[in-house]
Amino acid sequence: MKPNDYYRLKSAEIKEADIRLVAAVMSEHVGEENAVRMEKLVARCGLGERQVRDILEVLVKDYKWPIGAHAGKAGRWIIENEQERWHVANELLSRENELRARRKVIEQAHIPARLELDNQVPQLKLFR
Repeated sequence: MKPNDYYRLKSAEIKEADIRLVAAVMSEHVGEENAVRMEKLVARCGLGERQVRDILEVLVKDYKWPIGAHAGKAGRWIIENEQERWHVANELLSRENELRARRKVIEQAHIPARLELDNQVPQLKLFR
Protein backbone atom coordinates (compact mmCIF):
# COMPACT_ATOMS: atom_id res chain seq x y z
CA MET A 1 0.00 0.00 0.00
CA LYS A 2 1.29 3.46 -0.88
CA PRO A 3 1.50 6.09 1.88
CA ASN A 4 -1.14 8.22 0.10
CA ASP A 5 -3.56 5.28 0.17
CA TYR A 6 -2.81 4.60 3.83
CA TYR A 7 -3.61 8.19 4.84
CA ARG A 8 -6.67 8.30 2.58
CA LEU A 9 -8.03 5.26 4.47
CA LYS A 10 -7.10 6.84 7.82
CA SER A 11 -8.89 10.06 6.84
CA ALA A 12 -12.08 8.10 6.03
CA GLU A 13 -12.17 6.89 9.66
CA ILE A 14 -12.42 10.45 11.03
CA LYS A 15 -15.94 11.29 12.17
CA GLU A 16 -15.80 15.12 12.13
CA ALA A 17 -16.47 16.31 8.57
CA ASP A 18 -14.14 19.31 8.55
CA ILE A 19 -11.24 17.33 10.04
CA ARG A 20 -11.91 14.45 7.62
CA LEU A 21 -11.87 16.90 4.70
CA VAL A 22 -8.51 18.44 5.63
CA ALA A 23 -7.08 14.97 6.30
CA ALA A 24 -8.26 13.71 2.90
CA VAL A 25 -6.62 16.65 1.13
CA MET A 26 -3.42 16.17 3.15
CA SER A 27 -3.33 12.49 2.13
CA GLU A 28 -2.42 13.77 -1.37
CA HIS A 29 0.64 15.54 0.04
CA VAL A 30 2.96 12.86 1.38
CA GLY A 31 6.62 13.85 1.40
CA GLU A 32 8.25 17.25 1.59
CA GLU A 33 8.51 17.47 -2.19
CA ASN A 34 4.68 17.28 -2.31
CA ALA A 35 4.05 20.04 0.21
CA VAL A 36 0.86 22.03 -0.19
CA ARG A 37 0.92 25.78 0.46
CA MET A 38 -1.50 26.99 3.10
CA GLU A 39 -3.38 29.19 0.59
CA LYS A 40 -4.02 26.22 -1.68
CA LEU A 41 -5.03 23.98 1.24
CA VAL A 42 -7.48 26.64 2.46
CA ALA A 43 -8.94 27.02 -1.04
CA ARG A 44 -9.27 23.25 -1.54
CA CYS A 45 -11.03 22.81 1.79
CA GLY A 46 -13.24 25.89 1.58
CA LEU A 47 -12.44 26.75 5.19
CA GLY A 48 -10.77 29.72 6.82
CA GLU A 49 -7.00 29.76 7.29
CA ARG A 50 -7.24 29.80 11.10
CA GLN A 51 -9.64 26.85 11.00
CA VAL A 52 -7.33 24.85 8.71
CA ARG A 53 -4.32 25.60 10.95
CA ASP A 54 -6.30 24.47 13.99
CA ILE A 55 -7.40 21.28 12.22
CA LEU A 56 -3.80 20.50 11.22
CA GLU A 57 -2.88 20.80 14.89
CA VAL A 58 -5.73 18.44 15.81
CA LEU A 59 -4.52 15.95 13.19
CA VAL A 60 -1.05 16.01 14.74
CA LYS A 61 -1.98 16.04 18.42
CA ASP A 62 -5.19 13.99 18.53
CA TYR A 63 -4.85 11.73 15.49
CA LYS A 64 -1.03 11.41 15.61
CA TRP A 65 -0.55 12.34 11.94
CA PRO A 66 3.07 13.33 11.22
CA ILE A 67 2.39 16.64 9.47
CA GLY A 68 5.54 18.58 8.77
CA ALA A 69 6.53 22.15 8.12
CA HIS A 70 9.76 24.10 8.51
CA ALA A 71 11.18 27.52 7.80
CA GLY A 72 13.05 26.50 4.65
CA LYS A 73 9.99 25.12 2.85
CA ALA A 74 6.63 26.74 2.22
CA GLY A 75 3.62 24.58 2.96
CA ARG A 76 2.65 21.48 4.90
CA TRP A 77 3.05 17.80 4.12
CA ILE A 78 2.80 14.38 5.70
CA ILE A 79 6.26 13.32 6.77
CA GLU A 80 7.40 10.41 4.63
CA ASN A 81 10.76 9.30 6.06
CA GLU A 82 13.18 9.60 8.96
CA GLN A 83 15.15 12.43 7.36
CA GLU A 84 12.00 14.56 7.10
CA ARG A 85 10.92 13.54 10.61
CA TRP A 86 14.17 14.68 12.22
CA HIS A 87 14.46 17.83 10.14
CA VAL A 88 11.03 18.93 11.38
CA ALA A 89 11.61 17.67 14.93
CA ASN A 90 14.93 19.52 15.21
CA GLU A 91 13.40 22.75 13.96
CA LEU A 92 10.59 22.40 16.49
CA LEU A 93 13.18 21.87 19.23
CA SER A 94 15.03 25.00 18.13
CA ARG A 95 11.80 27.04 18.22
CA GLU A 96 10.96 25.55 21.62
CA ASN A 97 14.35 26.63 22.98
CA GLU A 98 13.93 30.15 21.55
CA LEU A 99 10.46 30.46 23.09
CA ARG A 100 11.76 29.22 26.43
CA ALA A 101 14.58 31.81 26.36
CA ARG A 102 12.14 34.58 25.44
CA ARG A 103 9.73 33.53 28.22
CA LYS A 104 12.58 33.63 30.74
CA VAL A 105 13.47 37.19 29.72
CA ILE A 106 9.80 38.26 29.94
CA GLU A 107 9.49 36.69 33.41
CA GLN A 108 12.58 38.51 34.65
CA ALA A 109 12.17 41.85 32.84
CA HIS A 110 11.84 44.94 35.00
CA ILE A 111 8.40 46.50 34.81
CA PRO A 112 8.49 50.01 36.24
CA ALA A 113 6.08 50.88 39.00
CA ARG A 114 3.66 53.77 38.44
CA LEU A 115 5.61 55.97 40.88
CA GLU A 116 8.79 55.31 38.93
CA LEU A 117 7.05 56.37 35.70
CA ASP A 118 5.49 59.48 37.28
CA ASN A 119 8.88 60.69 38.48
CA GLN A 120 10.28 60.70 34.95
CA VAL A 121 10.33 64.23 33.55
CA PRO A 122 10.36 64.24 29.74
CA GLN A 123 12.96 66.45 28.12
CA LEU A 124 10.75 67.91 25.45
CA LYS A 125 13.15 70.67 24.39
CA LEU A 126 16.03 68.28 23.85
CA PHE A 127 15.14 67.56 20.21
CA ARG A 128 13.77 70.92 19.06
